Amino acid sequence: MSELTTIASPNYLFQFIEEQSGDEVFCILPNISTGIPRYDEFIITDGVDVTFPYNGFYTYKIYQQTSSVNLDPDLSQGLVEEGRAHVFEADSPSNEYTILPTSYIYE
Repeated sequence: MSELTTIASPNYLFQFIEEQSGDEVFCILPNISTGIPRYDEFIITDGVDVTFPYNGFYTYKIYQQTSSVNLDPDLSQGLVEEGRAHVFEADSPSNEYTILPTSYIYE
């Protein structure tokens, strides 16, 4: 993605489109990668940066822009990446301890 970026110090607008419903969600994130020539790294927290309406598959598009508040892809400076993402809820650990029943047989 960095190789397609043409502006200095860009913010990246992420557009996620749920594949079945067509619902769209947006967020703006900085590239936090320390190895930019090799890969791009972003941290997206559901419920903080963006709230996904459903678990499932999303098509994503990433746009470069100078603005840190614009959520309109038509006003960005160009598409730099697109792909597919799988959003699912991670299992949380149970706070319960289950004792298995034990049977004893005496003769």
